[in-house]
Amino acid sequence: MPVVVLSLVGYTYYVFVFRICVKRLINYDKTAQAVIYLVIYNILFVMTLLSYFRILLQGPGSPSKPPKQSEQRNTHSPDDATVNVSQPTTFTIHHFNPVTNPINTSNADALLQMENAFIKDNVSPTVAASTSNTSTANATSNPSSSIKVSMPNIFISKRDGRLRWCDRCNYVKPDRCHHCSECDTCVLKMDHHCPWVNGCVGYFNYKCFYLFIVYTSLYADFAFAATIPVLVEQLKEDKYLDIQLIIIMIFGFIFGLLLTGFTLVHTMYVLRNRTTIESISFRTRTYNVRVQFDVENPLGYGVATTQPGENLWNLGWKKNWKDVMGNKWWLWFIPFGNPPGDGIIYSFNPDLRSRLMEDARRQSQAQEDRMAMMMQQAQQSSTRGGPGGGRIS
Repeated sequence: MPVVVLSLVGYTYYVFVFRICVKRLINYDKTAQAVIYLVIYNILFVMTLLSYFRILLQGPGSPSKPPKQSEQRNTHSPDDATVNVSQPTTFTIHHFNPVTNPINTSNADALLQMENAFIKDNVSPTVAASTSNTSTANATSNPSSSIKVSMPNIFISKRDGRLRWCDRCNYVKPDRCHHCSECDTCVLKMDHHCPWVNGCVGYFNYKCFYLFIVYTSLYADFAFAATIPVLVEQLKEDKYLDIQLIIIMIFGFIFGLLLTGFTLVHTMYVLRNRTTIESISFRTRTYNVRVQFDVENPLGYGVATTQPGENLWNLGWKKNWKDVMGNKWWLWFIPFGNPPGDGIIYSFNPDLRSRLMEDARRQSQAQEDRMAMMMQQAQQSSTRGGPGGGRIS
């Protein structure tokens, strides 16, 4: 597809510059009009190609391949009112042997293992041995390695609080991350897979993609509008009609109409801080948000759920724009510079964040009561003794 795009742009450039500006304007002593046309057209031509090549060269970003530390530009400070990253929660993710464990359960049993470990640390050694039977047997039968993953204290999770996990990449999926079946990799803030750029549009190349459709729509619209008076004049003066002027007008009209509409849609997405994927089922989609209240206790968290149609990342149109285009206004119009973040952590809407934290706190209290009951049952089983008396079902 890149070959098709470059061929179309190259052909229209030849027709407009040489057959319209040179042959029809300069040769007919309309130099001023030709110069104006050439200046505007070449600016749009250069910006279109520059944006397109930047998309091809700049990947969207993947959670398993984060940017180098010097390249990370996370603007969230410890005092940020929208997300607290001052003390992130660290999770140990186990990679089980796929031969002995063909169904990847590296994250499926995480809660059970954490509960057993939590109880083991808070009851007598007799109970600890029996409560950890399941997780110990699982670990010994499935040789594994592990990695430590830092997450913010509030993030999108599964309904029971487990991390979102990609079985294909065998890695954690951060907020707004999705797996692309075409590229076979997880993409940070995935917008869509675009065959015209032969890859995915995501966090680190969305700005280049947006500028590409903006400049391409202007390029097509200008080619269409500028060809009309030249074509009308040719019909009046000459007996023959240059068919290539008709072709460039058709191309300009079709691509200008489609890409102008596409640009308006993505401008709305930028101003509302939504991706194409998030917009498909926006009115019915809900998110489970995990809030970690106690970083020392892996079970010291609560899970709250958003309402259908709520946008977690809508910070107001000005902040939404800067989240994509950057903080420096002079870089908004050129396809250079990364967005002000790392693609892993995103600011939440302050009002929604406050409400979700209250809902999660109530749920967390219920979780603590449940764990206290489990510990009490384990302690009672310990005092009664007997074989298998400390097993928790």
